[in-house]
Amino acid sequence: MNRRSVLLAPLLMASFGRARANVADGDPRLQKLYPMFIAPCCWRENLMVHHSPKATELRAEIVALVGEGKTDDEIKAYMLERYSTRILSLPEGTRGNWLQWTPRVLAVAGVGVVAWVIKRSLANHRQQPPAAPAGKLPDLPETEWT
Repeated sequence: MNRRSVLLAPLLMASFGRARANVADGDPRLQKLYPMFIAPCCWRENLMVHHSPKATELRAEIVALVGEGKTDDEIKAYMLERYSTRILSLPEGTRGNWLQWTPRVLAVAGVGVVAWVIKRSLANHRQQPPAAPAGKLPDLPETEWT
């Protein structure tokens, strides 16, 4: 890694952050609406971060709908009618609940399994009898053994 790349990396990262912020032009309503929908060209990223002609077209359409005075629910209904539920970045209903709760339940279960394994290994470690001394034991009177 040379000096130039070390100096340019922070500048590129700062300009990327500004480019993302400029997509919604600081409008809080657009900052809320754009992440709700996925770009229909590749179905991978939401409109806030995706840069393609189709995403730009869809953002312009949302701006036009906002300019017409449509509510967020009306815009969402329009998009659902036009593209189906696949356009939503977070599915509604049961599918959305599964996507939100499954990772959390699996994480809690994983922590439980790890705790159980640690507890069991510590219990097994404590229950092992001490090792018997090697070789012949000395002959001592009974009083010295206690």
